[in-house]
Amino acid sequence: MVGFDTIFLYKHQDGIWSDHANEFHNRGFLFGDGLFETMVFSKGKMRFANQHSERLLEGSRTLFLETVGISPISEIEGLLREIWGDKKSLRVRWNVYRAGLGKYTPETHSVLESLQIHTFQPAPKVKEKAYFSQDIHIQKTTWSHCKTLSSLQYVMANQERNSKGFDEVVLTTQEGFICEAGASNLFWVKSGHYFTPSLESGCIAGIARNMILDYLNKNNISYSEGLFRQEDLLSADQIFTSNVTGISYLQSLENKNFDTHREKGLDSIFELN
Repeated sequence: MVGFDTIFLYKHQDGIWSDHANEFHNRGFLFGDGLFETMVFSKGKMRFANQHSERLLEGSRTLFLETVGISPISEIEGLLREIWGDKKSLRVRWNVYRAGLGKYTPETHSVLESLQIHTFQPAPKVKEKAYFSQDIHIQKTTWSHCKTLSSLQYVMANQERNSKGFDEVVLTTQEGFICEAGASNLFWVKSGHYFTPSLESGCIAGIARNMILDYLNKNNISYSEGLFRQEDLLSADQIFTSNVTGISYLQSLENKNFDTHREKGLDSIFELN
């Protein structure tokens, strides 16, 4: 398939994937009762496959979803190779939601799955204008580190950002601690030392975030995870956001300019090998 925009594939209860949904009104649709992984498929393989699989399984256990019915990533890779071969780079959203209907009390803990597939676009290298949202905040819960289908706070944050004409929004907790960006984790650098909010802030446990921390550990680069205030971020030399599509540096935040020089080692994490 060449030049497609978005394709949905659903896994039916008989284990067959197709582009026809057997049950559109599901608990993911009705209650946001489920999880998703955004992944990059390149050269016939899923980038960071093990990390995505581990996070999805951990999130499923947190939401009391059965993990036995979740497809192995190797099955999804085989499906994508069957359709697109190994030449195309794709952005793949893997949705896993609780089966059955019911009301707030689930009828079952078994799962159904769907795939939303786009052509891959890397993260922009620079985001010119960013600001702190004053009205939309992140709340720490036992599941806030998971990528749940209940993502209204991020929808509202990016709607606000778009209406204000900015390229990025920085979100905080009600208490004023730095949390994350509109669709990314957040890092900053001061005098060669890296900082990022800890999961105690309520930020998502991003795959790219974990890969960056792993890179810093392996290269003996100093960093701190913790609870930080707006003034900590504004005192940085550099600020960047990260998700599985790559790293974007912030050129300005609240009208203060920052260095956007790229660090080659960090960029190498996200090269499509």
